[in-house]
Amino acid sequence: MVNPLLLLLLSSTAGLQDPTRPLTAMTATADAPATSQAQQHQQQTPLRLQAIFTGGHRPSAIIDGRRYQTGDAVANYRLVRIRPDHILLEGQGDPLTLTLFPSLSTLSSQ
Repeated sequence: MVNPLLLLLLSSTAGLQDPTRPLTAMTATADAPATSQAQQHQQQTPLRLQAIFTGGHRPSAIIDGRRYQTGDAVANYRLVRIRPDHILLEGQGDPLTLTLFPSLSTLSSQ
């Protein structure tokens, strides 16, 4: 016989968010101009630096699960610099710096 408490527990965990993933941005309001779902997802999802490899001949970085090297295109940016703790992306507008542990750099600057 299946324990009813076990069934209740299993059914309630399906809607939980992974606690290690960053929170996503709010969705667009009804007043905002209509855009495709793919465009909204791309605008709302920030790039996430996951790892940096500086050993060897060419350093590389893992961004959103994909490996990139200097000069590669990343979304609407180009990867221009890889350092041991951060990378620099340039594109339209201001350059974008991604750090491995952004919450730690925020705490150290306070």
